Amino acid sequence: MGLLDGKRALITGARKGIGRGIALTLAREGANVGLNDLIEDDVTQASAAVCARSGVKATVHQGDVSTVAGVNAVIDAFEREHGGIDILVNNAIFPDQSRPFFETDEAYWDRMMDLSLKGYFFAGQRAAKSMVAQGTGGSIICLSSVHSYVAIKDWTAYGVAKMGLRRMVKGMAVDLAGTGINANCIAPGAIVNTLPAEEDAVDGEPYDFEARPAWKTRIPAQRGGLPSDIANAVLYLSSPLGSYVNGETILVDGGMIATSSM
Repeated sequence: MGLLDGKRALITGARKGIGRGIALTLAREGANVGLNDLIEDDVTQASAAVCARSGVKATVHQGDVSTVAGVNAVIDAFEREHGGIDILVNNAIFPDQSRPFFETDEAYWDRMMDLSLKGYFFAGQRAAKSMVAQGTGGSIICLSSVHSYVAIKDWTAYGVAKMGLRRMVKGMAVDLAGTGINANCIAPGAIVNTLPAEEDAVDGEPYDFEARPAWKTRIPAQRGGLPSDIANAVLYLSSPLGSYVNGETILVDGGMIATSSM
């Protein structure tokens, strides 16, 4: 028996790294999973295949979730395959997350907000409509960041988007009162996103902490984070274990923010 037996979970940005780790972890707890990404290739298919080895249904849904049309197409495709949705994990992001203040132009700003804020909102809205119609509740989880707590040079646009998510889930929690749907954020710290050498593993090689001496004073846990650290928090929030957590943001950063030093 798993914590999520029979549940249907869609994870955006699930090709590798944190998203892949979330998909594997939920699958191993019995959830049927859909892996969304902008890219569909051998890596995406391999991630889905590993999920399926847990005896669950695992599907791939290529699509751009930075637009309402793209969000609707991905969730429609997921529901056709799975018959509904119980868990949405908004995780998609693009690689160049930082940019100097005076080099942040309108195109970059719009790209950041479209994927990391607008896309998350409308994915949550679309998933919630299905969850309400099903009448069985559900869970919406958004990946925020430590950058929503502390300002760091060249990360302003990203930090604004991630801070917006923390306010967004509070609003969703209030707007969806009485539906049985919870909305929460997870704010990761420094997380290793490399693919593991072993195909069935959730985590890749950890950061070489000794090569980053400054981190010894900045991260009380004395290690870098792993996809499993974030995936376990998602499991908590999406399972009965976290059923009374709603409208909140959980920091999973090894104590980085506690030091007030990034």
